[in-house]
Amino acid sequence: MRKPLYALLLWSAALLPAEAVDNVHFTGTLTSGSCDLVLQGDLLDEVVFPTMSTSGLMARGQSAKVPVTFELENCDVSRKGRVSIKLTGAEDGDLPGYLAIDGGSVASGIGIGIETLDGAAVAINGNSGTTFTLEAGHNTLHLNAWIQAKTGVTPVAGDFTATATATFEYL
Repeated sequence: MRKPLYALLLWSAALLPAEAVDNVHFTGTLTSGSCDLVLQGDLLDEVVFPTMSTSGLMARGQSAKVPVTFELENCDVSRKGRVSIKLTGAEDGDLPGYLAIDGGSVASGIGIGIETLDGAAVAINGNSGTTFTLEAGHNTLHLNAWIQAKTGVTPVAGDFTATATATFEYL
């Protein structure tokens, strides 16, 4: 019985990995962001849509556009002169790229669209962000948002909330 045991021990020893070679090194520099974010309370911005009737929304398909504004100050553009903003949040299942309203909302049948001032879509959870050129000092970055009625769904009137997170990457 001892012979099979020795064979098993020799076989398992042959499967041990060779000693690792020190061949990967990581280095870098950690710096602060190029700008300071200006908060309004705990938020970057709060967008309040004007009251709109469901019949008006159904007739137009969307509400009037409302500004979304991000304020940056103390921008140092000597190293990084652009910023990319990526928005993440709950994406509406019926309106891809649109922000879904929160589950506790009374209203339904709508999503929230976001775009640049030039009309380029800013998709929620998109693969890339929207890029802005920065100037030294203070910068105001502008987007637009609107309420979008879902096709084939009658909107239900009521209050609603939606939340998105903005991530800034300095380029």
